[in-house]
Amino acid sequence: MNILAVALGHGVSKLISGRQNRFSNLVKGLKEEGNKVVILEPESFRDQNDEKLAKIYSYKDYRLFSRMLGIFRDINIDFILKILEILKNERIDLIQISYPSGILAAKLITKMMQRKIPIVYDAHNVESILTMETFAVDPKYSKLERLLIPKYIGFLEKLVCIYITDHITSVSDEEKEIFIKRYKLSKQKVTVIPSGCYIHNLLDKECKNSAREEIGIDSDRVIIFFHGVFPYAPNKDAFETIENYIAPKFEEIRERVLFVVGGTGAPKFERANIKSLGFIEDLYKVMSMADIAIVPLTRGAGTKLKILDYLGVSLPIVSTKKGIEGINAKNGEHAIIVDDVNEEFIDAIKYLIDNEKERERMGANARGLAEEEYDWDKIGEKLDKLYKTILEEIKR
Repeated sequence: MNILAVALGHGVSKLISGRQNRFSNLVKGLKEEGNKVVILEPESFRDQNDEKLAKIYSYKDYRLFSRMLGIFRDINIDFILKILEILKNERIDLIQISYPSGILAAKLITKMMQRKIPIVYDAHNVESILTMETFAVDPKYSKLERLLIPKYIGFLEKLVCIYITDHITSVSDEEKEIFIKRYKLSKQKVTVIPSGCYIHNLLDKECKNSAREEIGIDSDRVIIFFHGVFPYAPNKDAFETIENYIAPKFEEIRERVLFVVGGTGAPKFERANIKSLGFIEDLYKVMSMADIAIVPLTRGAGTKLKILDYLGVSLPIVSTKKGIEGINAKNGEHAIIVDDVNEEFIDAIKYLIDNEKERERMGANARGLAEEEYDWDKIGEKLDKLYKTILEEIKR
């Protein structure tokens, strides 16, 4: 198959967010199954290493003052012309788009060219819900933006899901049900293609201690880890919760326990029993030297890829239900899951600190779950089969 994969708001080679991580790894999976993939991405995110992954085309996003207007791709002339150019040059069999905007334009172009090219909406979230939970309450946007943009995204998502896209992929069974119920879709129109992780070899004790020495952490301290894109409001809330509520609860044992945090856009500092690393170049190494992962998220839609990262490196996890939603993890087996960031959350962390054998058991179970359900290689195979089925149905 020749597949056009359209990205929004990110490039493909520097993995700085969960959305970008998913997009890049789905592309890799499709290529490993023998498909040719062409990528259309915003020019502002293009990187010289992108060509190593696939053939790249790029378009210029509209801007207004400091705002990038990627949500208005359907009326972006450069985006439209690039779609036309790709369809003329590349003999595309299927189009995969990772956001509601741009799908209408792509559909109209295929109709105009009289090409029966199916369009798949690869939904990383239910965007109408995510926008209401985050954008609509973000004070950095004007009141008018917070009022109108969520309404526009909700309208666009409804239009795309009901009338335009040929198929939808969702990240979890929960989100599949939301799409079906919200837009009265048939079950056959939505397929779960989960986000995944790579199953890394684990660091031995010597390498783990060496990694700790590199960033100035004693080998005998219990490291509790969290990471995420700092400017994303739900993650920012979690960073602040760790600093102002969770970490102070362990002040009495600060010589024994250290909270290590970091991520794209995160500040770099060290105070009390918290060490913030800022942007983490080698996430795998830092995760592998940790003892416990925490996910104190209270809002945000979609599957949190940080959970999958932790599963893949055998980290025992303490998470809220919101933080681990969409992942087939069982409480007490693969993670400790609580309702909210409260005393129960704190007690769960204390329990794992004091029970090394339980950390080992739960970490091993977590890795087993990752191998069974969330290995990127298996997900690539599943997506390839889905796309071949869609093309066969179009031909019939």
